[in-house]
Amino acid sequence: MNRLNSVALMGNKRRFRCVLVAIAAAGSFAFGANSISPMIGSANAQEVVETLPGRATVNRGSQMLLESDNLTFDNDQQIVIATGNVQIAYNGYTLVADKVIYNRKSGRVFAQGGVEILEPGGNRIFSDEIDLTDDFSDGFIGALNVKTADDTRIAAENAERIDGEFTVFNNAVYTACKACKENPEKPPFWQIRAKKVTINNATRAVEYEDATFEFFGKPVLRMPRFSHADPSVKRKSGFLMPTYETRESLGTGFRSAYFLNLAPNFDLTLAGRYYSRQGFLAEAEWRHRTRNGNYKIIFAGIDQKDSSAFSSSTIDSENDQRTALGTTGAFTINPRWKFGWNALLQSDANFSRTYGISEFSDYEITNEVYLQGLSGKNYLNLAAQDFIIQSNSISDLNPIAPGRQTLGDVQATVLPILDYNIVSDEEDGPGQLSIDLNIANLTRGVAEVVNLGTGTPERFHGIAGDYTRASLNIDWKQSSIMSGGAVVTTALGLRGDGMQVDSENLGTVLNPLTTNGSIFRAMPSAMLEIRYPMIASTSMTTHMFEPIAQFIARPDETHIGLFPNEDAQSFVFDAANLFNPDKYSGYDRVEGGSRANIGFRYSASFETGASIDIVAGQSFHLAGQNSFAQKDLVNAGLDSGLETTRSDYVASIAFNTGRGIVVGTSGRFDEKDFSLRRGEASLGLSSSLFALNTSYIFTEAQPNYAWDNVRHEIKGTASVALNDNWKAYGGISYDIENSVVIADSIGLAYDDDCYTFSLAYTHSRPRTGETVARTIGFKFGLRTLGGFGYTHQLDSNEEFEFGDLF
Repeated sequence: MNRLNSVALMGNKRRFRCVLVAIAAAGSFAFGANSISPMIGSANAQEVVETLPGRATVNRGSQMLLESDNLTFDNDQQIVIATGNVQIAYNGYTLVADKVIYNRKSGRVFAQGGVEILEPGGNRIFSDEIDLTDDFSDGFIGALNVKTADDTRIAAENAERIDGEFTVFNNAVYTACKACKENPEKPPFWQIRAKKVTINNATRAVEYEDATFEFFGKPVLRMPRFSHADPSVKRKSGFLMPTYETRESLGTGFRSAYFLNLAPNFDLTLAGRYYSRQGFLAEAEWRHRTRNGNYKIIFAGIDQKDSSAFSSSTIDSENDQRTALGTTGAFTINPRWKFGWNALLQSDANFSRTYGISEFSDYEITNEVYLQGLSGKNYLNLAAQDFIIQSNSISDLNPIAPGRQTLGDVQATVLPILDYNIVSDEEDGPGQLSIDLNIANLTRGVAEVVNLGTGTPERFHGIAGDYTRASLNIDWKQSSIMSGGAVVTTALGLRGDGMQVDSENLGTVLNPLTTNGSIFRAMPSAMLEIRYPMIASTSMTTHMFEPIAQFIARPDETHIGLFPNEDAQSFVFDAANLFNPDKYSGYDRVEGGSRANIGFRYSASFETGASIDIVAGQSFHLAGQNSFAQKDLVNAGLDSGLETTRSDYVASIAFNTGRGIVVGTSGRFDEKDFSLRRGEASLGLSSSLFALNTSYIFTEAQPNYAWDNVRHEIKGTASVALNDNWKAYGGISYDIENSVVIADSIGLAYDDDCYTFSLAYTHSRPRTGETVARTIGFKFGLRTLGGFGYTHQLDSNEEFEFGDLF
């Protein structure tokens, strides 16, 4: 006898929740609504399904959760009919429909009316009706639309799901473009129309048969077969989109690459570039991610067909077989220690830059291997470094010495360099103790001598030979707040240095040193600093004014100019280092003589988020020898504003509105007439529509240290959002004194859910006005499919017309 049970709940106050248990043996299912419901039919104790308010669980077997407004079931035929806001959840899938018929005997689920399936991966399938197995692995779907987790879309007449691995769409259209809001029927920017589209879950690929690429609904390209990675796949073996470039010396270049996804944590990319003038360039890149870090290895090589295409007397023109091997790595040994490296080995000094080898095409490259440790305030860095300058020119940097050298020849090799810093935890009580240890050993094959004229060379930035230095600095300081509010800090320091010099060409124009040997230097110091912070607050603003006075007592610096200055060559006196007890940038120089630094700091913060910061002051040489008035091998400190008894005035002002406007300015002013000797100004504007950053720098002539002429330079970058998708950007660097545009660039970019596009032009020049490089780059990409790029680079002597791009 056929037993038919029907239950309906009217309204939205209550809904049925039912767990369907798919068990091979004849069994039963239970349903409940906020209470435990009686079982219909007989069941084994092991098959009992308990339903509790708000949830349902089963003890054994797979399960399917069904909810609906109305439920009809036939125990004899084992058919369940659910109608009204039906929802089915099974194994990560969710099905929503107006009506669902579930046949337990055949294991089929038939859904009708407003059907939507949410797959575990995030894809959403929309259809009027579907016929699926109860595990969602096989079935047939009528006219449908699919929206993937990456917001791509597939529309088809019908689809078939096979073994849970394949979904075949017949007469389908695929696109990553959203429908036009104003006119949904309007064709998207691009779409692929195919007789058959197959999503292969095993290979994670989307495969097309008899495919046609359409732009704005018009067919432009037809392909019998075509495939690409599933949009949700981030790593998949296959060919990458090709790139193109042209350059007079290289010719027209085409690059094709194949990506091998060998494992989730390592891969290999094999690429080849063909240049019409120089031949085939082979490339390989290996990447490996481990549990505690990652590394990569890059190889490139070419046998140039026409080296004469490059300008004569360049590195590029003198080499045919050119190769490069580059590698980088970074590993976290434990929470305190890190280890890594960056290394480039190449056949000549400019190969990687000429051919744009990934990650190694910069003008300056530092080969380095390092070990770093950080624990609290304590720090250690142990490294070996070799510096590479990728310059194409071969020039005689030392005309008074025989032979040719490149810029790379004068770079030093540092093996090793050690920085070790220890800072005590307690700042109160006995005060804070800090210990700094620095050890460096440098080897240079060719002297770097600059500012050569008719007489003796003036500055020696590097001496050929070996130079070793060890420096130990011990500092103690303690701060106390006096009864009147003043903050008094006392400090004691002891610095010791040992240098060993083994240089070449002693007593010649390439080396002013007359003897080699060991040098020892000691520098004790004592400092007293008094600050008196005064704070005033209102409901809208907080002001803080703090006058500062520092007094440092030291003996004279010794052995100036008797050994190289390798790490303290850069020197700028400004408000940022006004209150530094030692203003030199490195260890090879140490400030000597007694000195006072006097000035103030002012800051204000506003309720609106705006802030103002001002620092100003002056430094006074009180006794002993003024280190900044003494010449070393690079004249560091001369023309700095500190070489006189009373230094130049320095000041800086920074203003932030808190609403996208930041203004900063700083200057160094002559101590006698207050004339500007060095000045900088910057302006930053940002909003949702545009961003602007510009800076201006003025530097008075520094004939003893840097250059003979006044320098004015302005730099600026800007980007403007023309609308939600279009953006224009550009930049310029202009030498006002010589009336030369040093560099400029301009570009246009488009980005939306459908495609990306960019066009950029860059032009760089030296201060003499001669053209160095001009490049036009073009990139175009279709979302989920990939893109391609084209670069046209002109050599310095090449005439350019826009038509050269096509």
